[in-house]
Amino acid sequence: MTTIRTVSSFFLATICLCLFEGLRSAAPAQNNSLAEGWAKYDFIPGSSVLFFDDFSGDDAGRAPGAWKIIEGKAEVIQFENQRWLRAVNAAFAAPPVQQLPSQFTLEMDFYVIPRGYSGKYRIDIYGKTDDEWATFTIEDVAALNTSWGLSIEQPVELKGRHRLAIMADGSGFKCYIDSLRVVEAAKLGNFQPKDIEIYMPGGEEQGDDKCVITNVRLAASKSFREQIETQGKIISYGILFEKDAAALKPASMATLKALATLLQNDVGLELSIECHTYDSDDDGDNTRLSQRRAEALREILSIEYKIDRDRLRTKGLGASKPLKDRGTIEGLAANPRVEFVKR
Repeated sequence: MTTIRTVSSFFLATICLCLFEGLRSAAPAQNNSLAEGWAKYDFIPGSSVLFFDDFSGDDAGRAPGAWKIIEGKAEVIQFENQRWLRAVNAAFAAPPVQQLPSQFTLEMDFYVIPRGYSGKYRIDIYGKTDDEWATFTIEDVAALNTSWGLSIEQPVELKGRHRLAIMADGSGFKCYIDSLRVVEAAKLGNFQPKDIEIYMPGGEEQGDDKCVITNVRLAASKSFREQIETQGKIISYGILFEKDAAALKPASMATLKALATLLQNDVGLELSIECHTYDSDDDGDNTRLSQRRAEALREILSIEYKIDRDRLRTKGLGASKPLKDRGTIEGLAANPRVEFVKR
């Protein structure tokens, strides 16, 4: 897999939009509608978690236990009260996934030092051969390059912590930073993704700051319709709530819109909204919290999207039905979710 590592950038088409500092802002109080700044956000996390790591199970100063470090050196550090993966020198790291599905999502938090970039974060996605690839880069630009000669760029000005997200739909890619879709390639021929690597340049020169990432989540995707037809329910990780509350975070907008569209197009579909939490310290409190969350979702779907309330029932299940073992990194990624179960 050397093609992307040595290739220089080339440009056949350039699309430039101006993005401004402060892409991520505090979410306003929830009223009749979610934050307007997220209105065009259409990222929906994959429903089947293939890999997740927040490095909480690793010791600081050591290599990450769950990752393949293909080249270079990377270590886990404690930073901002959380564990991160840092590139000591130029490093290629890969999650241990044998084969990428044709439709998947990748998410991760990254950090930009206040005085500017020391290097570039890069996601390399390889196809069936090393001659087929797509790479998403964040430096002073957000750029998507492909082996087909397509290159899309947008200037970015970033400081501090941000959330990167990539959505592959089987034919192309959408790439996001926080609430904004920064680049998109709708059609990439017959490109079939095979594996993925994350490149972090580290600090090769004295005084350079090193790249850091955390909360890395890779998941397979299916449309809501496909999930309903094949498994009788939708498993969603795109419905996000404020801590210990039933108020929705603005990033939930895309998932809610997609769900509402499904219900509007299929007027005979009736669903049970079932909310699940991770924390089981107080099962009673968590069950009540998850019930309030389910009811809040029904209210939004009814009021905002005009879905008949009688088509929606609610269940708060707390932490009573985990998908993965509690107390594990896998459980942290898979268990907090909302399921929309066909009735």
